[in-house]
Amino acid sequence: MDKINLNKDQKLVVDSFYKVRTKKGLNSFIEDLFSPEETLDLAQRLKIAKLILDGKTYEEIAAEIPVSTSTISKIGQVIKFGKGGFILLQNNTKAQKAKKQNGKEVSKI
Repeated sequence: MDKINLNKDQKLVVDSFYKVRTKKGLNSFIEDLFSPEETLDLAQRLKIAKLILDGKTYEEIAAEIPVSTSTISKIGQVIKFGKGGFILLQNNTKAQKAKKQNGKEVSKI
């Protein structure tokens, strides 16, 4: 049996997501790859990260999303000490919103 190689396996996951070029294709891929429970877990992590980055307290987040404060704390630790993926996603989302707003303002002129 092959020894587990996280870098190689992570590359496989990243490359697989990258090859799916459309939202519709990505949706189908996610439905095939993850169980509904796994998709919910991932979505909750993304929501928690967004709320932390938006400045919400752990208690406010726990009131909004039905998870324990220890789960919220884990995501907070990832944001603080991780590779910056959640922050990158947050910044890209803000940039896309600004670009859309600027596009709308230009089209009104």
